[in-house]
Amino acid sequence: MTMTTTRIHRTALPACIALAVALLAGCGKDGPAAQEAAKRQLDTTAPIVETVLASGDADARLLTFLHQRYGAKAQLDGAWKDRWEDTEVVAMRPVERAVCARQRVTVDDQAHTLLAICQTIEDAASVEPGRVDLFVLRDGERGGATDSQPWPLLVVDQRLLVNAGGDGAPGTVQVETLGPQRPAFHLTQRWNGRGGTLVDRSYIALHNNRLRDVARYRDHLDNLARYDCDSDPDDCEGAVFNIDFSTTVEQQEPVDGYWPITVRGRGQDCAGAAHEFHQLMFDPATRAYQVPEALQRDDCGGS
Repeated sequence: MTMTTTRIHRTALPACIALAVALLAGCGKDGPAAQEAAKRQLDTTAPIVETVLASGDADARLLTFLHQRYGAKAQLDGAWKDRWEDTEVVAMRPVERAVCARQRVTVDDQAHTLLAICQTIEDAASVEPGRVDLFVLRDGERGGATDSQPWPLLVVDQRLLVNAGGDGAPGTVQVETLGPQRPAFHLTQRWNGRGGTLVDRSYIALHNNRLRDVARYRDHLDNLARYDCDSDPDDCEGAVFNIDFSTTVEQQEPVDGYWPITVRGRGQDCAGAAHEFHQLMFDPATRAYQVPEALQRDDCGGS
């Protein structure tokens, strides 16, 4: 039950032809078509900036950043309605955005903020993922500025429009620690596919001022939605699996700053009771944890 995302690449038409086809309007510099194109760009694709000038306490400065990136409707608490320009289908789509993770951490004796914005697509198909924007922010030098005067808020790194989840919703995002200097976004996403359910856990860690994908593996796996099961494993005619995996980050000797991760599987596998144990070690050569195939499978584990 491997899920894949297919991207459709289109050959771009010249700007005037594309606008004429889409809007049946002229391509004059100041005409309605050009104005609408500019409006779409401003509404949905804020420029990527490295520094935002903001004043006040930590919350006020974060809110200034959100307003600069997402517009005046953005807020720290609660969701806001917006529109997103989906360049794959060339359409404006209704979305609901919200801050879904926010945490202050200390890296190399400097305070950072890990911030995640979850985006739920309201008209999504069941197989379409939601989107998540991930940011790492750090206060710049105040240079004698008071709280009422703006000083720099630095965008250390960002990861925009990360595909996550299903039914247009991105799943959950948390901030966790993978090592003494390795804060990470932990994303959990669930798919209810034909025949069963699959839940993935992934970590995107801050390492040398960059967000890096360091691990992805199963959190849950089952085939209880098969047509012959009727939601009851006792009714299934064939082999059944239903396994939950638990994760523990072990605060032991780190490798390149990353602690080992222990994953245990419990439940029912095709051959009987499932009792799995895996220890994931970070590999500096690949800049990621070594994840065994057993934690990436879609079916029986052979236990």
